Amino acid sequence: MALGFVLVVAGTAAVVFGSVGQTGASTGGFILIGPFPIVFGTGSRGSELALLSLLLGGLMILLLAVMSARFTNLTRKGREEIDK
Repeated sequence: MALGFVLVVAGTAAVVFGSVGQTGASTGGFILIGPFPIVFGTGSRGSELALLSLLLGGLMILLLAVMSARFTNLTRKGREEIDK
């Protein structure tokens, strides 16, 4: 968990320091609050970045569903072995 936190902070710092001195920046993002997606994009390439972030967000949700199903299956198999 600590490594993930450090990577997020380092990535944020890299974006902030990389954009210093630039005037025409484009941004895009995807925020998922419960079942409601919020997609945004500004600048000349904002719509492309918003679409990319939406696709990556969908991929992460798909991976979460697959990992959750696998974990549930492994847990069920473990309980069956304990019951024997």
